[in-house]
Amino acid sequence: MLEDRFINIGDANIHYIEAGEGKPVLLFHGARFNCRTFDETGTIEAIASANFHAISVDFPGFGKSSNMNISLSEFINTFVDAMKLENTVILAASMGGEAVVGFAVNHPEKVQALILTGAVGVSEYENKLSNIGDKPMLLMWGKNDLVSPVNNYQLLIKYNKNAEFYNVGRQHACYLDDNNSFNSHISDFLLKLGK
Repeated sequence: MLEDRFINIGDANIHYIEAGEGKPVLLFHGARFNCRTFDETGTIEAIASANFHAISVDFPGFGKSSNMNISLSEFINTFVDAMKLENTVILAASMGGEAVVGFAVNHPEKVQALILTGAVGVSEYENKLSNIGDKPMLLMWGKNDLVSPVNNYQLLIKYNKNAEFYNVGRQHACYLDDNNSFNSHISDFLLKLGK
């Protein structure tokens, strides 16, 4: 089991787990999950095996992280700064995907690439999506995702013509349906980035 790690941000104790060495890949979970979900699916191991440094984070108020009175997008910005990360790859699911899109469109200089699965609320940021139109982007959605409709990934593709899109599994949390395909697409994407 990966060791619990904590960083103090303001008055909050933020929990994360990590594995691997190399460029950082931040992982942010959805509303029903926590940072260990991506360990259980083998995603952290896949990222570490691709020679990247996987850092899976519990959002404030989730898992073992204490609450913070800021938006999740602003939390991501604060976490990136506190960890002194630069040019980061970020993987996020559902609620986490919305938070990451909100962070990325406002701080594109801090983002190298995005991996989004079942991201919700993308239309909230449509007027700024062109800010991440040049970022390498991998999009994965379950074939029968009832939580994040197709217009979310279609909007991302509209503003990022080079985005890679795959249907993986069937449900919203597609990484639970078919973690092998999910992790394989991530590994391939990261290997291309690393070249």
